[in-house]
Amino acid sequence: MVDVVIIGGGPVGCLLAVLLNDMGVSNTVVERDLQPYSLPRAIVMDDEIQRLFHDHGMGDWLAANTSPLERADFVGPDGAVVIGADLPPVALQGVPPVLCHYQPELDTMLRARCEAGGTRALWGHTVTDLVDRGDRCLTTLDNGEVLESRWVVGCDGASSWTRRHLGLVLEDLRFDQEWLVVDIAMNETSTVDLPLGVRQYCRPERPCTYVKGHGPYRRWEFQVQPHEDAAQLDTPEGLWGLLAEWAGPGDADLVRSAVYRFHAVVAMRMQEGNVFLAGDSAHQTPPFAGQGLNSGMRDAANLSWKMSYVVRGLAAEKLLGTYTPERAPHVRSVIEHAVDMGRLIDQLAGRVSHGVDVQSGYGGTRPAPHIESGMVTGDNPRVGHQFWFHPGVSRAVRTDGASFAVVTAAPLEMPAGLAALSAVNVTAPEAVGDSYAVVVRPDRYVAAVAADHPGLMVAADTLLGHAR
Repeated sequence: MVDVVIIGGGPVGCLLAVLLNDMGVSNTVVERDLQPYSLPRAIVMDDEIQRLFHDHGMGDWLAANTSPLERADFVGPDGAVVIGADLPPVALQGVPPVLCHYQPELDTMLRARCEAGGTRALWGHTVTDLVDRGDRCLTTLDNGEVLESRWVVGCDGASSWTRRHLGLVLEDLRFDQEWLVVDIAMNETSTVDLPLGVRQYCRPERPCTYVKGHGPYRRWEFQVQPHEDAAQLDTPEGLWGLLAEWAGPGDADLVRSAVYRFHAVVAMRMQEGNVFLAGDSAHQTPPFAGQGLNSGMRDAANLSWKMSYVVRGLAAEKLLGTYTPERAPHVRSVIEHAVDMGRLIDQLAGRVSHGVDVQSGYGGTRPAPHIESGMVTGDNPRVGHQFWFHPGVSRAVRTDGASFAVVTAAPLEMPAGLAALSAVNVTAPEAVGDSYAVVVRPDRYVAAVAADHPGLMVAADTLLGHAR
């Protein structure tokens, strides 16, 4: 019997396995494909997920296999920038705001990493049945083997067998558009001049998106118009016709093309008993904010430390009940922002007015989503947001696989409630600001901010109450 069976060995499932291995939680991954998917899909990684990779020993891979995104903007019908920004070299987490990657390479690395860490990987298998008996789950494979585990996590994509088996329903956030996605690899001899980052072309005849990928890779997404036959566009002749403004067959090779119907859906319940959903099985977003895979990886980060705490006896099963209250509203907010970006493209193109504030575009002032309930306490504005990078915090949250960090200006005697949560004191006056203490969770989200020691004691008891 293992602690966790993960259904689906894509990037979310394999990252979850990597994190669980690091945190002392045994796991098995079941994946239908023998090899990683060979074509690119996700293309960017934000600074929160980069920091997660660095903290779990994958920083060298990022350095060798990614490149920073330098700019993001929306361009109106006249070619002028409506809203946008040059991206700084370093963001909140001490890394670039956005990195570009080539997903087949990322998937290959994560597969190898989880196996090296102790995961039992069952490539080339599917699940035929799943029974949650309360004290254990029984997962039946296509070869008749039955896997016993404490929990199951379905990371099996948009058409998730796990979600359908559980009867969990996706809420439709009402965005449904057909787009043609094209990836090309530029030739070394090409001299075409392309934008440095991601650009939304808000054109009345055909809105489109451009993304400068890692290395030679470039991506365009073209909105398919109601009168058009997507299959006709998705031919070499049709694709090069769409790309003609930027590049031709002499400049690049076609890598992939696919027609997608961009959806915006979220499961407002991501847990049924001992079975959880993560990644596209639980939510799907239009790509305009680049948050599809990043959101799935946040699911993995959230679940992994909580499962570790239960396995290590630091928390009761009730802690896992905070997964949906934390993740579902957060990812819903992320998807709603992406939907508004999609609507803003049409709006700036003069096609239809949705009343979307231009501040929803790149570089705008729309507030970032945060954790509003669950394993957090207090009304300080930092609560529920990621704590900025500090090397001491990165070391502390990795103590014993996963730990809380209590950041203070001077050493303190740890309150009993936080000591019970395996908290580590980090002395960092420059990071604590004008507060007495900042309590940081293993996934680097701020759980509490205390103005004084009595306030820290109250926060400690409240947080312990969520876990015990």
